[in-house]
Amino acid sequence: MIGELLGIDERLPADRPLGELGIDSLTAAQLSVEVEERTGATIALDRFLGDETLDDLVRALRADTASGGST
Repeated sequence: MIGELLGIDERLPADRPLGELGIDSLTAAQLSVEVEERTGATIALDRFLGDETLDDLVRALRADTASGGST
């Protein structure tokens, strides 16, 4: 999803902060909505803009969907 929105065709590095991949506030908002629509998980917008990595986000998604809560 992130690669699609950023126009990146190659595999994204899972250990690199998402902020370094070129995500801005508009892209973060789009990602937040897209993730919720596709998975039912709610990920806070600021998590896409900080120092979290793709691995961190995947773990949060798994925890959120497993608990049925909001991350």
